[in-house]
Amino acid sequence: MANVLHKIQQIRQSAEQRLPPRLHGFLVSAALIGLCALGYHLRRPSVSLAPTLYAEDGSIFLQQAIDQGTGSLLQLYAGYSHLLQRLTALTAVNLLSPLTYPGFFLLVAWVSYLLPLVSVEALIGAGVFSRLMRVAYIPYVYYPYAGETYLNLPNAYIFFPLGFILIAYGVVAQQGSGRPEVFKSPFLKAFLLLYGLVAAFTGPFMAIYTIPLLVFHGLRRRRLPIHPLWLSLPVLLSSLQIYFSQLQTNYPLSTVRAIAKLLKRPDILLDWFTVHLISPLLGGYKPWWYLRNLPDPLQLLAVLGVLALVLLAMRVVTRQMGQPALLYLAIFSTLVLSFSSLLVATRRGVDLALMVVEDAGGRFFYWNTVLFLSVMLMAFVLLARDKQTRNTASSRALATWLVLTLVFYHNNVVGRAVTEESPSGEVTTFVYEDQLRDQCRKSDPLPVTIYGGPVWSFTLGPKQIDRLCVSLS
Repeated sequence: MANVLHKIQQIRQSAEQRLPPRLHGFLVSAALIGLCALGYHLRRPSVSLAPTLYAEDGSIFLQQAIDQGTGSLLQLYAGYSHLLQRLTALTAVNLLSPLTYPGFFLLVAWVSYLLPLVSVEALIGAGVFSRLMRVAYIPYVYYPYAGETYLNLPNAYIFFPLGFILIAYGVVAQQGSGRPEVFKSPFLKAFLLLYGLVAAFTGPFMAIYTIPLLVFHGLRRRRLPIHPLWLSLPVLLSSLQIYFSQLQTNYPLSTVRAIAKLLKRPDILLDWFTVHLISPLLGGYKPWWYLRNLPDPLQLLAVLGVLALVLLAMRVVTRQMGQPALLYLAIFSTLVLSFSSLLVATRRGVDLALMVVEDAGGRFFYWNTVLFLSVMLMAFVLLARDKQTRNTASSRALATWLVLTLVFYHNNVVGRAVTEESPSGEVTTFVYEDQLRDQCRKSDPLPVTIYGGPVWSFTLGPKQIDRLCVSLS
């Protein structure tokens, strides 16, 4: 490992000597982002090569854009605004042929996925983040629970705000260092404000991560951190997502009753913690297949062992950080998000046994998986490249963990063919393009099925049908 790192260092130094610094930095960033995109694409090439609409794409976002026009931008779904998805749907129904909807939605999903990588590279180039942050690209590309979140527009609200969240943490870290402001250009500030506003109204994640950051920053400076306005305004407005989703929604159970219900089932709590927060750190579902068959004491022991490794890794990484409090803050927000998903599901009356199903609510545990895996990988690199720590027990423990994770890694991305089984057992596959062609042969609008089940379909309006039939002719 040390020899590989040394060789990479030599190649990098040679390239830096031959090229201008800015050009070299740009080429390195572009190459890394391209490599990440290639790795992500290879997890399930068919999704990008044969794009399809996914679940809420049609029945919620497209249908409301068709029926309500710009009024759809004010609608809530599951308590959230989903502004990015609604802007995408509104653009599609007004400017594009229905034939291109899947490709356009996929493009927005890809942009949302790549934005955080671009943001990190920009912050590395500005000297805010260390190059070691690039280690986090590995779990970002290969996080194991991807069945629900892989390249689809509904769950782009996980990835799209992440770039702004990282920028926010970078700005706070930079201000604490006493160095000059990172973003000085008025054009760049306006762009970041726009990015932040769309992110704030796309989902709850920006609020969960950046509101605590703003509070932390204000307490440290002993005044309300209004500046920079392009950062503070989107963060403050993001609090509306929490208000809409939590305080304006009536659930069958109160928070107190939900907590009491969970505490009565410690076995469920242990299984939930194991499958959603621990097994992803060991490669995905495969560890869960083994751990769930263990007696509860042994399962708890395995969980505590993994948590000990996480704490070890945090200790190694925070020693190298100028402001370790920012990492602790990110971990706190991540755990709040994970446990709040359990609490809200309980308040909604979901059967507790269903909460330990694989990939159930996988989008909420993505943050925990990527953050903890990033910390553990960074710790391993830090220990491995230092001769004094290379052969320590800590380095060997993390090396053993890394080998086990690679052995147990399971890519759970599945195909997206839309099928329906008749009472006689005959399976019908719905082809999006064929359904659209049938639409132009009929006088009345037909539902277009895009996902498994009767509710995942949408019906085109007259303008969309006219545009479709012109493109087909």
